[in-house]
Amino acid sequence: MTNREPDYSQRIATFSGEKQMLEKKQKSLPALRLGLFLLFAFLVYRYLVIQSVIPAIFACLAFAAFIIFSLIDSKLKKRIKRLEILVGINQKEVDALEGNYEAFDPGNEFIDPSHDYTHDLDIFGKGSLFQFINRTATIFGKLRLAEYFGNAFGQSQNVIERQQAVNELSAMVDLRQNLQLIFHDEEIRETDKTEISAWIDSESPVRNLKLLRILAYGLPAVTFICIILSLAGIITFPVMLIVIQLIIVFLYARQTMQVHNSITSKSKILNKFAHCLVLIEKSNFNAQYLNNIQKQLVTSEGQHPSKAIHQLSAILKYMDSNLNILVSIFLNGLFMFNLHLLLKVEKWKKQNKEYSTAWFESVATIDALSSLANFAYNHPEYACPVKVENDFEFTAENLGHPLISDAQRVTNNIQIKGWNQFAIITGANMSGKSTFLRTIGVNYILAMAGAPVCASALSFYPILIHSSIRTSDSLVKHESYFYAELKRLKQIIDELESGKKKLILLDEILKGTNSKDKQAGSIALIEQLLQYQSVGLFATHDLMLGELAARFPGQVNNLCFEIQIENDKMKIDYKLHDGVCKNLNATYLMRNMGILFETKN
Repeated sequence: MTNREPDYSQRIATFSGEKQMLEKKQKSLPALRLGLFLLFAFLVYRYLVIQSVIPAIFACLAFAAFIIFSLIDSKLKKRIKRLEILVGINQKEVDALEGNYEAFDPGNEFIDPSHDYTHDLDIFGKGSLFQFINRTATIFGKLRLAEYFGNAFGQSQNVIERQQAVNELSAMVDLRQNLQLIFHDEEIRETDKTEISAWIDSESPVRNLKLLRILAYGLPAVTFICIILSLAGIITFPVMLIVIQLIIVFLYARQTMQVHNSITSKSKILNKFAHCLVLIEKSNFNAQYLNNIQKQLVTSEGQHPSKAIHQLSAILKYMDSNLNILVSIFLNGLFMFNLHLLLKVEKWKKQNKEYSTAWFESVATIDALSSLANFAYNHPEYACPVKVENDFEFTAENLGHPLISDAQRVTNNIQIKGWNQFAIITGANMSGKSTFLRTIGVNYILAMAGAPVCASALSFYPILIHSSIRTSDSLVKHESYFYAELKRLKQIIDELESGKKKLILLDEILKGTNSKDKQAGSIALIEQLLQYQSVGLFATHDLMLGELAARFPGQVNNLCFEIQIENDKMKIDYKLHDGVCKNLNATYLMRNMGILFETKN
């Protein structure tokens, strides 16, 4: 088993060493800048006193040096901050490998108790599969990763292509961590994408762009000619033309502010996306899935999205600078600057409208795939699952739950082939039945998402998953536990009757009724499920359900988790065996916890 902790520790040491070297260089710069500024002030004073050109020259040199070292200081601080973030990113990975992944977003907003499987399988929430794997840097990537897990079957058509992409990205540690670096501590909301997309798709606030173009270029040209003529003494200074230009710009002020309010607040976010797209554009990918993403980014004119977004960001910065009233009067009085900005924005929208959606989608996909790739990199011993066509198959060797630590994880083999197969899994309390159902479900989700699985080998047929493991009552809906359970089972039957194929994971269903009624209902349910094109695993304490294997040979199979009680100590190996469980432990556990006492004769 490969341990990635030394790799991350080495990166931490490298980045920390670089950071210390830069800090030593940067440490002396504030004093040097202060000295240069004082020297500049002294030389200016000397120039004013002696009126000599030499102090003036040296004053200019001192001021230039002050500016240069100020820029160097700013650049060093940015590099130090970058290295500090990279150290933090790698330290989080070390912590995660040690079992502490609380630093990562758990995706609480995706928790849905009514979902077909995510709530039962702990896909979202604290301590979930999502939190374990999630390294997304953007809200778009986070949503895409949640889609991979929450709609796994719907994403399974491209599973082979995603596997290849994940495999390639897993080795590209710098690319994946640089994506996290770009968006570090930047709060990006889903509404940001919505607002940007809505603005790109919106109609121009200017009704007659042709007239606007004539005004924006014609009037300033006439004004400049008149200014030149006035300087030559031929005509008076064209004050009226400047006033007219300001009035026209004022008439378009509403449209200018409309654009400004719609998009300028997104300038910083757009800049970060541009940097992100540069990383994607410059990467050399072999996987076809990743190459297709790169091809989608380029416009028909051959322009890359990073350049286009940088252009838009620059326009928006000019709009911000135009808020200064003195600057605005000067630029608009001479150049009608606001009109030029409006024209540039509308030209940008026209050129990039059809491509912008693909840009955000590409970032979302790369971001989500990077999380799966990080998972693959951290667990190189995990197997790449094999997708099976035509007939149902789920075959796994040394299958384990990825959220259980290596030291505690117990793996099992399982093979299910063909439709209308149902496994009855019996076992004592805490013997591993529920965990095994979740193990199958979680690895199935990973397989359909395109990620490696916690097994030495796994073959699977993509299929819808439906579980009933963690059903609860609802006081708000006035539903009892039993009724909530029946509703979930009814949903499964309805979807099977509609022709859907399903993998069904059931854990001790019908707990809300008496044992005789529960047994009869469970048998009837299994008989019903066997009529559809489905596959199921049913964990239960009811050993009588094991008799169904004799009634439905070749369709119902008995599996079990056994316990051993030796010298008044319970031993659980969590290994899956054929047959029906022979030993139960409820009485033993109650006595061991002091709930029951030995009776005296």
